[in-house]
Amino acid sequence: MKKFNRGLLVITALLLVITISLSTYAIYKSSATGDATASVATWAVTVNNDNIVTSNSLTFDSNSITWAANEHVAAGKIAPGKTGTITFEIDASSSEVSVDYEITIGTIKVGDTAIDNDAITATVAGADATGTILYDATDSDNMKKTVTLNIVWTATDDDTVGGQNEKDMALAGQDITIPVTVVAKQHVGA
Repeated sequence: MKKFNRGLLVITALLLVITISLSTYAIYKSSATGDATASVATWAVTVNNDNIVTSNSLTFDSNSITWAANEHVAAGKIAPGKTGTITFEIDASSSEVSVDYEITIGTIKVGDTAIDNDAITATVAGADATGTILYDATDSDNMKKTVTLNIVWTATDDDTVGGQNEKDMALAGQDITIPVTVVAKQHVGA
């Protein structure tokens, strides 16, 4: 019986030591919580100094167009055979992110009516209709993109009824509108 009491005494002592150790450990246990804070990047994109983040409207008037010299057409006017360019700048230098852009040219109109004259075209020069302006923390000039639109009114000699000459003459004295849309969004990805 002495062996049994000694074993029971050892087990009891061992349980007592474990209990005291665990309660001591529990006394020193602690935890903490906190918040992580991150500053949101600035988003600012302008086209020819017009903020397209707050306004989705761009206007290029006849003074925005640089016409190629043509001694047979009045200055500032478009007519068959005349070409011109519109140059503008997409400026993302105030943004703290890379910017994807897309430029589209809508249907050329007289007033609210689409013209029936495929001899007048407007295109984005080169492969610049879409692209990415990469974020550059050291040189803000690298976050600017100059874009050129080419405007061409092809001259043809088609005197048939309903032909190109008739379509060209129907536009005489009217203002032509070339709608341009620039969409900018944050670049996502590698």
